[in-house]
Amino acid sequence: MNKRFFQSAYLCLCLYFFSLSFSLFAIEDPILPDPKLTPGDTFDVTKEDICVPGYAKLVRDVPYALKRKVYLRYGIIHPDKHHYEIDHLIPLGLGGSNSIKNLWPQSYRTYPWNAYLKDKLEYRLHQLVCAGIVDLKEAQKEIATNWIEAYKKYMGDGKVK
Repeated sequence: MNKRFFQSAYLCLCLYFFSLSFSLFAIEDPILPDPKLTPGDTFDVTKEDICVPGYAKLVRDVPYALKRKVYLRYGIIHPDKHHYEIDHLIPLGLGGSNSIKNLWPQSYRTYPWNAYLKDKLEYRLHQLVCAGIVDLKEAQKEIATNWIEAYKKYMGDGKVK
């Protein structure tokens, strides 16, 4: 065996152990976005604008390059599409924008607080705003500040549903 073979084998072993140690100490999936990276951002809209059926579909525009940038800002190099969604902190249905300041990688797998639960809260807040029960600016502020606390407040007894 030649010297080049051993150098290659050594390099492969080093890379393997580095990747193993990196995965063991990897950052956990965020349940709440980093407020420095994702403070939230909105379009200049009114309750009447967002309550038009189909509004969110009309304004949704997050290109792949922007999604990639969001993942990288959060240190996620190889995102699994079944693990994350690039989520709007303030949802489009509440006037949230497609700005990078309003996007973060939210996990489907964190338990109990995950993208599925936040979607339920988003739908509920949209209903409450359109019914005139909750002010649009207040809903935006509460979901941007701490969506888990907003979930507990607006989804009833605070238990995960």
